[in-house]
Amino acid sequence: MPSGSQAQAEVQRLKDQIAQMQASIVEQIAEVQIKYEELHEQLRADAAAREAAVAVKEAAAAVREVEAAAMAAEQSRKYDELQLQL
Repeated sequence: MPSGSQAQAEVQRLKDQIAQMQASIVEQIAEVQIKYEELHEQLRADAAAREAAVAVKEAAAAVREVEAAAMAAEQSRKYDELQLQL
């Protein structure tokens, strides 16, 4: 049977071990929080990049529509000129 001082030493050893485990857990939680924030920021950046890509595609489509309308107007003007010459 352990003596009182041995029991106290064992209790202190276990308390120290618990304190070390708690410190380790706190450190791990901090690391997880940092990683979470990094991933969250990356998700926001990815979403912004997707939105920008959609905006670029929409702008390109609008430019093509304007170009097509301009080409149609030019062809119509040329047709009208030819009609007048006849």
